[in-house]
Amino acid sequence: MHLFRGVPPNGLSEPCALTIGNFDGVHVGHQAMLTRLCSAARLRGLPPTVLTFEPHPREYFARAYNKPELAPPRISGLRDKIVNLAANGVRQLIVQRFNSRFAAISAETFIEELLIKRLKVQWLLVGDDFRFGAGRRGDLDMLLDRKSVV
Repeated sequence: MHLFRGVPPNGLSEPCALTIGNFDGVHVGHQAMLTRLCSAARLRGLPPTVLTFEPHPREYFARAYNKPELAPPRISGLRDKIVNLAANGVRQLIVQRFNSRFAAISAETFIEELLIKRLKVQWLLVGDDFRFGAGRRGDLDMLLDRKSVV
């Protein structure tokens, strides 16, 4: 598996099939998502890729607002997450640092710059409750409007 610490500045070298999430614990539901990702990637000749965050976004905001009780408990550490994702067929893992700069990215920039230009996403798998961008403004409907991504 190829591990990237953050989205590569010049983007990925080839298009990918992507899923986005925290994947803490890589439980049975995560495993099902990864199986679907790998299957779709194989059909399209794309590397199955995961974008995950460190720290967990809710952990970041809990610290930022001095409300530690809002931080989700960790099921596993980053090392275990990497091992589990690799064991489930992920060929590329992007561990994006979640900080104030990343949190401020607009939903439109997240789609256009991150997903389309830098990650070259050709197939995307996210949950129907997936939110992204500053203020959690982006959602599944916004992604579906961008047919080149979904």
